[in-house]
Amino acid sequence: MAWRFMLAILLGGLCYLDRTAACQLMLHRPLVVATLMGAIFGNMAAGAQVGVVLELIYLARLPVGASIPPDDTGAAVFGGSAAAIASSSIGLDAGSFTALLLLSVVVAETGKVADRFVRKINVRIARLTMESVDRGDVQAVEQGLLAGLTLFAVTGMVLSLVFSGAGVAVSTELLPRFGPASRGSFSVLLPALPLLGAASVYSCSRTERTAVVFFLTMAAVFGGTVLFRWPA
Repeated sequence: MAWRFMLAILLGGLCYLDRTAACQLMLHRPLVVATLMGAIFGNMAAGAQVGVVLELIYLARLPVGASIPPDDTGAAVFGGSAAAIASSSIGLDAGSFTALLLLSVVVAETGKVADRFVRKINVRIARLTMESVDRGDVQAVEQGLLAGLTLFAVTGMVLSLVFSGAGVAVSTELLPRFGPASRGSFSVLLPALPLLGAASVYSCSRTERTAVVFFLTMAAVFGGTVLFRWPA
């Protein structure tokens, strides 16, 4: 298990770095991150299942301007690792799947608090860099950029360790305490989660012509969720 956490820390740190400070190759998107975490912890398909729903929920929450969106990367780290572990222990039934998604939303809000704190430190680094440049220290620009990259990378690795550890702990310690009947009660909320994501995407759309496509998509998602049995 130790090497799985080491791999999660390295890849998670890389994804967090892609999220804000470097590259932005979309490696930080929930679908990619949750699939990676699922593969690391033993079940790539289970991670991808969580990633698809998280991607839909957070697709429209972008870091535009001064707004700081929920930490969907952290939610995917948690959800992907938890789903993979749950699938090999108690089984990833509809109730467990829904419970993990709801907990992932809580993780995203927690990561947002950490993200806001890190950005404040990064602003302070930028201010100190500007003051050094004003004093004639041109090398301060390179040092400031390196300090910012290091800050985001280290923070991403720490968050990846915390969230993947929480995912493993939830699937091995918390979910087994609930019986199948208790976990099944969470499944009532499952159809609402993809619809919540679809509504979030539609709320950001300014094109009325997409209304028909939107409602057809909602109907298809709802029908597919209700008609198809979730594999136990």
